[in-house]
Amino acid sequence: KMKLCVFPNDPLRAYYEKGEIKERYFNPNNLFDEIHVISFSENEIEVSKVQELAGEAKLVIHRVGKITIFNKSKKKNQVLKLIKEIKPQVIRAYNPLLEGWVAAHCSTLLDIPFFVSLHVQYDGLREQAKKNNYKKYLGLRYLRKKIEPYTLTKANKITVVYKIIEPYVTDMIDRSPEILYNRVDILRFRDGKKILNYDKPLVLSVGRLTAQKNYDILIKAIKNLDVYFMIIGDGELRDQLVELVSELGIKDKVIFKKAVPNKELQNYYKSADVFALAYNPKIEGLPIPVLEAMASGLPIVIPFPQLDMSDGLEDCVAFSDLNTESFSKAIKRILNDEKYAQNMMEKAQKKVMYFDGKNTEKRETEIYEELMSSKSVLIK
Repeated sequence: KMKLCVFPNDPLRAYYEKGEIKERYFNPNNLFDEIHVISFSENEIEVSKVQELAGEAKLVIHRVGKITIFNKSKKKNQVLKLIKEIKPQVIRAYNPLLEGWVAAHCSTLLDIPFFVSLHVQYDGLREQAKKNNYKKYLGLRYLRKKIEPYTLTKANKITVVYKIIEPYVTDMIDRSPEILYNRVDILRFRDGKKILNYDKPLVLSVGRLTAQKNYDILIKAIKNLDVYFMIIGDGELRDQLVELVSELGIKDKVIFKKAVPNKELQNYYKSADVFALAYNPKIEGLPIPVLEAMASGLPIVIPFPQLDMSDGLEDCVAFSDLNTESFSKAIKRILNDEKYAQNMMEKAQKKVMYFDGKNTEKRETEIYEELMSSKSVLIK
């Protein structure tokens, strides 16, 4: 049997609660017969609720408990024993941190091809933590020195989901990764149905309520606009943002939704008039919600990218400085200039076909096949 061992970023329960259960996410084109998830959590979800991630394969979740800097060696030995029993053809990790470090050790010791994909710019994450959470920054600095280089060096294949992550990899190990964009079902978002009706334009944003998303900027940006603002997402800053909305006196304009089932999300995009996301461009380049909004035919406002790191979005979106005034001005122009908005939407819907999830799934399948046919050979 074809078996894949997956080390996810988060517990599968977190994916489920965020409404991010996507078909065949861990099993492109149903290549594998069994998907074994190594979850560093005690409080995992039942398999039936997340089976979709494995497609037609048997999904098995192995709960191995929380991993820390201090117990990493003990956890490594525990997982190593487990993987010896599973006997997978490939090991996949979704970060270079402690989870990826354990995966890399198991791969090396058992001579199993190792594929790691990176979904955030970790040096940008460190820079932000240094400003907002110094204790977290110290932990991330340790990981950069002792953990991440080992994970990346041992990987047979490295992919990144947008250009901004490339410099992190090349600086860490002097090796270029392949860009493999996030998988989005373009046709599903194109064919969404309008389910919400408001008497004013609806500005939509989708994402985790964390410091790197800068939701305070968007909330302040819509304060003096005649719109409703819906935020779909949850996170540690939720209470703080709800309080900000109350302080600004705009509780009647801002709608918080913790989560929406992934299968229904396209209908919320179709119900909106503008999409806005104020993520930190040093950490992210082309988040999944931006691709979803492009496919849905929405005019989009996002921050200016780092130099030469736009992933080809020029003329497809409205770029804004990362501040309240700039975002407010960009949103207002879209609402007041129908021709400008329409032109942007048309270009975005053409461009987004380049990012079609079918292309990503096909390439991901090919990578697994290459790894299995070239066992222990470094794939450039």
